[in-house]
Formats: sequence, C-alpha cells, structure tokens
Amino acid sequence: MAMTLTPRPRHDPLARTEQLHRWSEEALRRFAVLAANERDVDRLWSLTEAHLTLHGHAGVATSRHTHRAYRRGVVELVALWHDVNLLRPARDAGVMYVQRLRAGDREPLIDAAEPGKRGRRPKRGPLAPATIELRIAAARALYAALRWSGATEADPFRDVRTGRDATRAEDVMAAKVYTEVEIIELLGHARDDDDRLVLLLGAHAGLRVSEMLALRWEHLDLEGRRLLVQAGKGGKDALVSLTPKLAAALREAERRALVDDRRPSVVRLRSQYGVYRRLRRLCDRAEVRFRGVHALRHAAGTRLYRQTGDLGQVQDHLRHATLDMARRYARSDRRVLERSLDDWT
Repeated sequence: MAMTLTPRPRHDPLARTEQLHRWSEEALRRFAVLAANERDVDRLWSLTEAHLTLHGHAGVATSRHTHRAYRRGVVELVALWHDVNLLRPARDAGVMYVQRLRAGDREPLIDAAEPGKRGRRPKRGPLAPATIELRIAAARALYAALRWSGATEADPFRDVRTGRDATRAEDVMAAKVYTEVEIIELLGHARDDDDRLVLLLGAHAGLRVSEMLALRWEHLDLEGRRLLVQAGKGGKDALVSLTPKLAAALREAERRALVDDRRPSVVRLRSQYGVYRRLRRLCDRAEVRFRGVHALRHAAGTRLYRQTGDLGQVQDHLRHATLDMARRYARSDRRVLERSLDDWT
C-alpha cells in the first residue's frame, strides 16, 4: 500500500516532518524511491522539506520564501529532467541542467504550464545567474534529502557552478530601480490604499514583499513613525523608520480599515503574486516600465544613498546583514561617476 502524508496546514513543516520522522529507515527509503520513480513532486518536496527542517542551516526557522523557492526549484528540475532517472542521473546531468537554464532551454516547463492558472508562470529566455544559483540550491537540497533517505548515493550538483556573469551586479541593479520621478508618477495613478501602501512600503520603507504581507496594524507606531518587521529575512525582527508620507498613508488606511473591514493585516492582498499583479497593473496605467516589486526596495536604497552618501544609513534602513550588501547601491549610482568625469579635458 502506498504511503501518504496526512494533510496539514499550508505552512507547518515541523508537523509534516514529524510524520516522516516516525517511519522506520526502510519505510522512509521506500517512500523516497517510489516518489523518485513516479516523479511525484509533492512527495519529493515533502522529503526535501523534512530534510531542510531537520538538517538545514536554519532548521524549523527556514523562511516561507525559501520553502517556496526550493519547492519551485524541485518542480522545475523534475519537469526539465523528464528523460533523466532521478535516482541514477548521468555523470554530467547536473552540469547539463545548468547550461540549459543559462541558454533558456526550458520549453518542456513552459509547455506544461496550465493555461489560465493563477500564479507565476515560467518565462522564456535565459535565467539570471542569481535565479540559477537558487535552482541549483533547490536541486542540491532535493538530492541531500534523497541521500538522507537512503534512496540513492547520487550527488549530481556537488561541483556544479553557474559560470561567470557577463554583467556586473551593480549594473543589473541600476537597471532594476524605479526613479524618483517614476515613483511620483505611480503614486499619481494609485487608485486605493493597497496601491499606495505597496508603493510606499517598498520605495520608502524598503520592505520585501513577504514583509509587506506579514505587516499587521499592531506592528505600527505611527506617533513614533516606526514599524516592526517581524521575522524578516534571516528570521530577525527589526524596527524601520517611516517617512512622513508613508506614515500619513498608513494612518489614513488604518482609519478606513477600522471602519470598513477591521482586518488585522495592513495590506489586503494575501499573496506575493497578488502584490506582483497589482504593481504591474499600476505600472501599465502610469505607463512606467514594470521592473518587479523588489525594485521598489532598490529604489529606497538608491535614493537614500544618493541623499546621504552614507552606506551605514542604507544598511540600517534596509536591514542588510553586512555593509558589503549596501555597497552595491553606491556602485549602481552612476551619477556621481558621471559628475566626476564632466570636467575631464
């Protein structure tokens, strides 16, 4: 009889891991072998999730964002490896997979996407180096779980590298920043509180999408012009200072929320895709090129560095772990370099 997992709440990895943990080694091995042979992505993910929870660097504190990204990586690997034996991949299967991602050869994945289905859809063309690194990390996590279960000894991604990127990271960032004029234009076309809050929480407070969605009214101190980010990246709590414009927008949205729906969350949108779609539609109305939601956070960092020239302030405001992460905003701001070159003769 096939082994199954009892349905659990959407994000309860510890409870699901406990189910696998209770099985004997042989039962776990059979479960993993069957999942791999049948290419069952749900069971392969449950195995990967359990290994991440028990043996991953962050353990049970692994973020939802990481879980989503790794699950997507597992799904894409299985789809693109439709002709590969998952338990006995060929010697260079991992290297070939990465080269296919670099070349943009993802047709099986694109063809398999269900028309009309909500959520992020696979894009055509080569993936960015950072995205490829994430896919490799997900594949390594899957094979670490398969080895842990005893289903295989294969490690096809052990020595795989993405290769050098021809574009500097700071140049990529510079292309993915909304300008101050564009932010003003977008605000002018905002139709409701969610439009304004997504813009300002990103472009003024520098919040990530997951942090916007997790923000609740009790996390706000509007008199002190601060908000609390709970369990942000790395599972850390942090205070973020508010601009007067953002504080005013939050105060007005809170007043309406208390009267209309008394919802606990600040933003009514409940998924990352919902935020993504909302900003894309706003960009279309304002005739501003859509650069993604995270580009709002980049805009906050770039504007703050341009205003202060102080990387420490950028690090504090965006809650970067190291100054090197904030340094990219200095390198991506080419205006200083261009002004320095103006007087050359």
